[in-house]
Amino acid sequence: MSEKSGKAFIAYKGTEFSVSEIKARLNLMNTDSGYTVKSCSVQTPQVVLAKIVYDSYTEDRDPHRSSDGVITVNGYLQSEMAEANGRFRDVYEDDADRKQRITNHLYRREGTKMFQMLKPMHFSCAIYDRNKDAFIAGVTENNGDMYTSLYYGYTKQNGEIMFSNVKGALETFCDGIHQMPENTYMMNGELYDLDGNLLKSLKRDQPLIPKDKKNVDSLFDGLNGLLMQVTTEAVRDKIEQNVDDYLDSDDPKKQIEDYLTNELDAETRKKVLQIIKDAVEESRVENDVRSTLQDVFNQELEEYKKNTNIPVVHILKLEDTVLGQTQGGFYHEKFEEVLSLVQLEEPIMLIGPAGSGKNHAIGQIADALGLHMYYTNNASNEFKLTGFIDAGGTYRDTEFYKAFKNGGIFFLDEIDNSDPSALIVINSALANGYMAFPHETIEQHKDFRMVAAANTWGKGSDLQYVGRNALDGATLDRFDNVYFDYDRKLEEALYPNEEVLKFMWGLRDAVNETKTLHIVSTRGIGKVYKKEINNIPIETILRTNIVRNLGQDDWNTLLGSMRNVPSSNKYYQKAKTLTLTR
Repeated sequence: MSEKSGKAFIAYKGTEFSVSEIKARLNLMNTDSGYTVKSCSVQTPQVVLAKIVYDSYTEDRDPHRSSDGVITVNGYLQSEMAEANGRFRDVYEDDADRKQRITNHLYRREGTKMFQMLKPMHFSCAIYDRNKDAFIAGVTENNGDMYTSLYYGYTKQNGEIMFSNVKGALETFCDGIHQMPENTYMMNGELYDLDGNLLKSLKRDQPLIPKDKKNVDSLFDGLNGLLMQVTTEAVRDKIEQNVDDYLDSDDPKKQIEDYLTNELDAETRKKVLQIIKDAVEESRVENDVRSTLQDVFNQELEEYKKNTNIPVVHILKLEDTVLGQTQGGFYHEKFEEVLSLVQLEEPIMLIGPAGSGKNHAIGQIADALGLHMYYTNNASNEFKLTGFIDAGGTYRDTEFYKAFKNGGIFFLDEIDNSDPSALIVINSALANGYMAFPHETIEQHKDFRMVAAANTWGKGSDLQYVGRNALDGATLDRFDNVYFDYDRKLEEALYPNEEVLKFMWGLRDAVNETKTLHIVSTRGIGKVYKKEINNIPIETILRTNIVRNLGQDDWNTLLGSMRNVPSSNKYYQKAKTLTLTR
């Protein structure tokens, strides 16, 4: 190598590579016997700074270590550092290695402001301050001299950052080698300009796919390595930023939801998953090995999604055509089934207990399809559907009229609490495709959709839901029935408090087992959760949202049947002491 070889260095903080491996790489680059490699390292954490130096600097000297725990290594243009020696003549005046120690001295005196002082020069360096655990690398201007530039990359397995003023020095260790912009410095993974303004994060300490020790570690290591190799820096920065935002957030689930509802983030997520899929498909392993990898990855991904309540995005398709996608959120287990039927323009009747999320699910479906939802709570008479002309001759329209004419989802809640004669209006409109309203006859809009909800199966009242009407056969035959029960996975995602959920689920199981006339709904769990996180006393929560109309005998029966609730559960403990007056 030429005389300039004396300026090549590597600076590294991590555990993936040893001091000897780093020295070996620099030695391999050095073909001139007049030069050798000098290194210095700190073990906790492991920090290695190594440099090709001329032999005369190595004997009994350490050209880049200070007794106060600061280690430096640098690359520079010889003539300009000679000028720097003149500016800082008081620095190690009798030291033959003075040029190497100027950076060390300036950092101890000025900190990162030293780069402003060196800005007119062509200069790069790396610094480790053991006292502050600060790992710093910076570059001022360069004039095309390769040894005054600064490059960084991330190690292939652990994603640890490594710097060098020679790009080739990093090729064995790193993927995706990048050149740092002029007049910038990095400190502990954050890139700054010389005025100290944060430009962006360069951190790659965390894997892009979280690892669970119960899973197949080698598989996830491979996938993390694959992501590092095949994604662009922009994609990795976006993923890393969202992971950091999630971990720092006071409300992680809300943060993930915001992330997934952002169009760019959704595209990024889709792109990364597609890259993984394509890379596995194109790998050179045997078919049976590839199939095993795919099966394991699918199982691990499903298990991870199951144990981590991540908001879901549903892709809306008609045959093979993608129509759009839902926003990120939490959805009932019957969401896709109902969505498919609504897309096929079938009238739907959701049948299920009170507070199971029927109204909320229809609102989500309307949002997903880009349709307005028109809501009516039962049809007590036909005019609630058709509207009427008032005494002044003005037509008073209805939600049904607006949906039928303009398009949208008409949601008739509590259809089994409606007047059966009024429902003839619905039957007629759905059968004919047009409807005679008091002031005009109109054809059904192409985007009109009909959804109803009921607590019973249309056969009249029962002990739980008194006052419900029987629906005639024509009405029942008109609708596709979907049973819409409580979804515990959805409840767990929406209300993540183990003590609340264990108690409420145990109470619900006891209600079902004893046939007690009592409702433990998803809506009810939400009310309890809201009061729990706002520190409302447990007895108040029990009396206002859980016990309600129960008598002491019924309450005792339910408590005695709650088999899966830990005795340490604070709600269960308080419930046993509760005295009811009814």
